[in-house]
Amino acid sequence: MTHSRLLFTMMNNPIRAWSQRLLETPLLIGPRGALAGQRVLEIGCGRGVGVEILLGLGARHVVGLDLDPQMISLAQKRLGSMADQTEVFVGDAQAIDAPDGAFDVVVGYGVIHHIPDWRAALKEVGRVLRSGGRYYFEEWLRGFTSARAIRALFGQPQVAVFSGQEFRSGLESSGLRVSVWREWGELGVVGCADK
Repeated sequence: MTHSRLLFTMMNNPIRAWSQRLLETPLLIGPRGALAGQRVLEIGCGRGVGVEILLGLGARHVVGLDLDPQMISLAQKRLGSMADQTEVFVGDAQAIDAPDGAFDVVVGYGVIHHIPDWRAALKEVGRVLRSGGRYYFEEWLRGFTSARAIRALFGQPQVAVFSGQEFRSGLESSGLRVSVWREWGELGVVGCADK
């Protein structure tokens, strides 16, 4: 999927990395040590900032996938010194190249709304999580993604436009039980779901 230059710049700059490290991750997952010893998958890993952060939370091994080969190339460069604990590859969240139950944790930093068949992606998350595993998510909802000003500013296609209830239903139909749900009207949601 091609995004506008503005959206690309916003997602790949030091301010976004700072936000992901100091605001989003503590709210979404918790403090250092929260993922101690876990095998983690990040869907939509981009240039590898999230993979690096997740490793810093104590994960034993972090795998990142992204549809964009350019992002994977940047991630490989960023994570080069951590190659024994990380793996990044070009991949599609609608068909994750991993066996059933391969991960203790899956993380999505606002990626599902970029995926055409978002329900298939959630089913894949449920498939690759082990029994007792956890999926951490943050997502923009219909009130944000379909706003005319947002579309005009970013030129972002409306790939997946869903309400909070539709997203929650998608999680549940994928075998995931919502355990934390923080929704801001119809703008966005953060939380986690357990298998």
